Amino acid sequence: MGIKKMIIHLLENRKMNSIKKIIFGLCCLATIGLTSCNLMGLDLQKDYDYKSTPTKLTMDMTAYQFIESRKNIDMSLLYEAINRVQYKDTFETKNRTYIILNDIAFSNQLTYQKYAELKYMPNSEIVKLLNKHIIKGLYHSLSLTTTPVQVETLDPTIFLSICLESATMDSQNKYQVLVKRWGSTGNAQRVVTSNLQPTNGIMHVVDYPL
Repeated sequence: MGIKKMIIHLLENRKMNSIKKIIFGLCCLATIGLTSCNLMGLDLQKDYDYKSTPTKLTMDMTAYQFIESRKNIDMSLLYEAINRVQYKDTFETKNRTYIILNDIAFSNQLTYQKYAELKYMPNSEIVKLLNKHIIKGLYHSLSLTTTPVQVETLDPTIFLSICLESATMDSQNKYQVLVKRWGSTGNAQRVVTSNLQPTNGIMHVVDYPL
C-alpha cells in the first residue's frame, strides 16, 4: 500500500472511532435520562398521562404579608394604600375574607375616580375603598353555591353579593367565584384567583374593583 493510501486509511479509521465514541456517549446520556426520575434537579414525568401541579393555596403568612410579598409584582398600589392609612392590622385580623385588588384593579379605580396617581387620593377615600373589599367572616368557594349570598363588609353602608357560576371556559375548575355590590344592577366581577388561604382568612383576587 502506498504512503498516500495508508494516510487516508488511518484518517478514515480515526473518523469512524470518533463517530462511535459520540454515539456511545449519546446512548449513555439517554439511558441515564430514562432510568432516573430526577435530572439536574427537575422531576421528570414518568408516563404520558398529563399531571398538573396545583398552586399551593394555603400559606404560612397573613394577608398583609402576602400583599407585601407581591409589592414588586402586581400589588404595589394596594400595598402602598394599606401602609398610607396604617391598615396593616386590619389585613392581619382573623376570620376575614379579603377581595384583593391587584394593580390592574387599583388602577381602574383611580381612573374611575379621576385620580392621576394614588398620591392624589385622600386617605378617607382609601379607607372607604379598602373597607368595602373586606368581608366579615370566611367565604371559601366550597361554602358557596350559585345562589347569591349577602355579606357584610367593614363599611357598614355597603353589602356585597358572593356566589358561584359555572365556568364554561375553565377545564380545571367547574365553578368560579363572582362578587358584586348587593342590590347593584351592574355586572358581577369574576375572581381571577380564588381561595388563597393566609393564616388569618380567605383571599379572592380581582382585576376590577367593586
